[in-house]
Amino acid sequence: MVQNPGRIIEDNEVQDILRKIPIFKGLNEEVLQSLQVLLEKEVCPANTRIIEEGAPGDSMFILLTGNVRITKNGGGGKQVLITIFEGGTYFGELALIDNRPRSANVTTDTESVVMRLRKSIFDKMLSENNEFAALFYKNCLEETIARIRETANNLTVSQNVLSQKSSRLDEIDADLSNAKAIQDYFLSKDKLSDERFLAKGIRQSFIYRPYLEVGGDFLNVIEPDDHHYGIIIADVMGHGISAAMATGVLRGAFTIFSKDTALKPNRLMEKMNSHFYEIFKSMFATCYYAVIDIEAGTACMAKAGHMDPLIWKQDKKDLLTLDSPGLGLGIVSDVNYKEIQVKIDRGDKILFFTDGMAEQKNEAGEMYSQERMEQLFRELSLSEEKHIVNRLFDDLESFRGKCGFEDDVTLMLLEF
Repeated sequence: MVQNPGRIIEDNEVQDILRKIPIFKGLNEEVLQSLQVLLEKEVCPANTRIIEEGAPGDSMFILLTGNVRITKNGGGGKQVLITIFEGGTYFGELALIDNRPRSANVTTDTESVVMRLRKSIFDKMLSENNEFAALFYKNCLEETIARIRETANNLTVSQNVLSQKSSRLDEIDADLSNAKAIQDYFLSKDKLSDERFLAKGIRQSFIYRPYLEVGGDFLNVIEPDDHHYGIIIADVMGHGISAAMATGVLRGAFTIFSKDTALKPNRLMEKMNSHFYEIFKSMFATCYYAVIDIEAGTACMAKAGHMDPLIWKQDKKDLLTLDSPGLGLGIVSDVNYKEIQVKIDRGDKILFFTDGMAEQKNEAGEMYSQERMEQLFRELSLSEEKHIVNRLFDDLESFRGKCGFEDDVTLMLLEF
């Protein structure tokens, strides 16, 4: 008998386990008893490494009591769990055929009792019993063929799964294309051509670069009457399809509520906040809305957690500092938003943007930063550059180097 604390293992139980091992199939009682005599009992405390991945195989094991975990070495020293064996199982039997490197780690989870059969001792038994050797190698051949067939079947199944996934990816790609077309509608590209005049003396230009095929930035221009223009820019948390869907909600809310509040930025923001909060309890968005009064030469603005636009004042040859309050959309249900009004003169510029530009990182982990954007915007305005948004975006591209975009990037420039 083999004894382990709290558990008695009978000899016939060990033989039953031996019979389950394919390479020992068909052995008679005499051979099984001879084989059992060769087994060495080992009591292994918890967390004992019985087999090391990559080490030469020299033994097979029968797990009598306890349990072991089978793992593969992963990246960064991590262990990837494959399965867990409990008492009454075996492992490492292919080491009796050759001493190829082990393909996985075997480690005890609890104190365990194992029986070891060493290849060197087993080889001696084979050399002394030709009949047993013939049956053993026949079993090895059958087991090898069975494993090859299993591998081939698994490969076929994997190919079918890959084919199905490829088909699904094609569907997703088509969905993304449709989503992109829908998002183009969100951006109102009829009023947002690359460069155009909104009205006499007001030139606008913009760049929209989503993180994925679709994104969470929202930009729109409306014309409430003959001498007013409304510009809204928003940034929904996250990116991709879920964020793009949320921009659709913002677009719908803006279309509905701007009919009555297009000239009242604070009221428009309050209505959009309540609507967004009601639909999305776990998302939020930042937003900025400005109404340009062409006749009065003013910009009336309200913000919801968004960055203030950069305003270039031509008479001062510098940027105007803004510090307006406003909580992001969807954070709380009821918010009172404030308006600020800025005088706009000939030669002035207003740059609206989302945080995807300022927070973009380069290969050194440095952020592009709003300070860098402000400095370049100041220099481009002083030099009377004709394509400011393009120059800003070119500088961002140069800065990020080989790093991919980390968020949607949107820029909107009004030049007066």
